[in-house]
Amino acid sequence: MKKKLSFTANSIQFMVLSIISTNYITIMTNNLEWMKASEDVTQFISLLINRECILPLVGVIMVNGYLNYNKRSGKILYYVSLLLLISVLDILHVHFHSLSYPDWSLFNTVIVNALYLVFCIWLGKGLYYFQKKEEGRRGQDI
Repeated sequence: MKKKLSFTANSIQFMVLSIISTNYITIMTNNLEWMKASEDVTQFISLLINRECILPLVGVIMVNGYLNYNKRSGKILYYVSLLLLISVLDILHVHFHSLSYPDWSLFNTVIVNALYLVFCIWLGKGLYYFQKKEEGRRGQDI
């Protein structure tokens, strides 16, 4: 896939999304106790890898793919496919008991994932705007 964002912009996006997803799981499990993470170390590590590596990577892929598509139908199909991917990851976490929802539901998680992807698009478009503004000014990217 051709990347619309530069390495620096992709790195910034990855770091911001990693912080957001880590804070989301921390708030939901520790502060609100709407989710319960597994006490088993290996299952908890898989949850951490998902939240700190895979989800931000999906966010970066989402933005670059979204910026590559010109037609609205392609953008929507891309959005739905990535939403399905991260929702299946949550279903697998529930199935393998690394995550449970005592006061929350899987449907609410899908809604949060959809909002997460919308935020990814918004953040990526902002970074793309600043990248284009910088390229136009000096002929180089950020």
